[in-house]
Amino acid sequence: MDRNGLGTARKATLQVSDIEDLTRTTIGKFQIKRLIGRGATASVYLAEDPFNSNEVAIKIAHQGIFNDPVNGGRFKKMFINEASLAGKLRHPHIVSVYDAGSEHNMHYIVMEYVAGQTLKAFCTPEHLLPVDQVVEIAFKCANALDYAYRNGLIHRDIKPANILVTQGTDVKISDFGAAQMADSELTQIVDAIGTPSYMSPEQVRGEKLSHQTDIYSLGVVMYLMLSGKLPFSAKNQYELIQKISKQPPVQLDSVRPDLPKEVVSIVMRCLEKEPGIRYQTWKEFSADLSQVNEKLELNSTDISDTRKFNTLKKLNFFHDFTDVELWEVLRISSWRDFPANKKLLEEGKVGNSLFILASGTARIVKNSKLLGIIDGGEVFGETAYINGAKKRRNANVISTMPVTLLKIKSEALTQASDHLQTKFNKELLKTLAERLEKTSTIASAL
Repeated sequence: MDRNGLGTARKATLQVSDIEDLTRTTIGKFQIKRLIGRGATASVYLAEDPFNSNEVAIKIAHQGIFNDPVNGGRFKKMFINEASLAGKLRHPHIVSVYDAGSEHNMHYIVMEYVAGQTLKAFCTPEHLLPVDQVVEIAFKCANALDYAYRNGLIHRDIKPANILVTQGTDVKISDFGAAQMADSELTQIVDAIGTPSYMSPEQVRGEKLSHQTDIYSLGVVMYLMLSGKLPFSAKNQYELIQKISKQPPVQLDSVRPDLPKEVVSIVMRCLEKEPGIRYQTWKEFSADLSQVNEKLELNSTDISDTRKFNTLKKLNFFHDFTDVELWEVLRISSWRDFPANKKLLEEGKVGNSLFILASGTARIVKNSKLLGIIDGGEVFGETAYINGAKKRRNANVISTMPVTLLKIKSEALTQASDHLQTKFNKELLKTLAERLEKTSTIASAL
């Protein structure tokens, strides 16, 4: 027996029926812990990286699947497609692919492990999510798919089963095996890829695809999440394809009349037969989702992730941050709304968090003397973070009007990605330099 716990000859002849044996061994450097799920072409296992004790998911292709005389070539191409993404897509709403390889004729892909379930759990009439959550999930998916498209990829198989939900509206898109390079013929798979119910008219016709096929598919996902029904129903696949290709979808508001008209309009525009009538860009699609989110949020006391993200994009402090970095800021920060005349920072109190005023204004007061004004987008309380230790605050910061404040703990920022820390440090140095220059100007005028 080799160090993996299975004989080499045994591994070479492993069949689909006894792939469960892998739960008692390793593949590569990873220790297999248990089976997570099994599909037609591969099984996914929970595993552990012994070097850092992190959990990962390993997708292992079923033995012999690539030798299938009808679909073997297509399955192999899809597997290679997904494996080739290792290290290329780094977005908080896309499942990361870490590694891929072969071992004793066993082909595997090592991915980020996402605990939770897929959107399929929220696509039946009795288990629908609130409308605002559906809109926010769509916004996050649109942002992730825009990122993928800007990196040259069209997913081509967007459906609830390929969107994982961790908690709340936190989602991650998975399974880029059917992805097509937007600017290359090399990785294209000739025959139709995707799940028929979610495929665009141009996709079922086998035509050249653009990112708008993913916009259509995400529209179908929204339709299903809002109504519990698909826009087209049919007795067989042929009839379904004919309807997708030639007939208009059932109006969403006829299935669920209580939906806001703006939401219905967004979904139905995604489902337009002609790509030229659909949203032309992911940015345009996201902008409409943001507007609807603002209206829906009026009835909520919580600050949605959509509003947080869009707020960050407008602040000067985050001008040079990428979308991926902004999502990371959102993840490590806490947000609160405060009324006017609320003490946001208290003189003498010990702490090491830094704060950014997302909206509104505040005054800096020490011994009842006004020292300055903080405008929306400005940072304060950063000295403790820069010094790397908890410090007593040397002044009060009091809101002059209703404000939105985001707080970032020093330990959260020091554990963030190197890219994010570099961006933060650069902006904080710029802020300190501007304050020093302002102080010098005031001093020279005395």
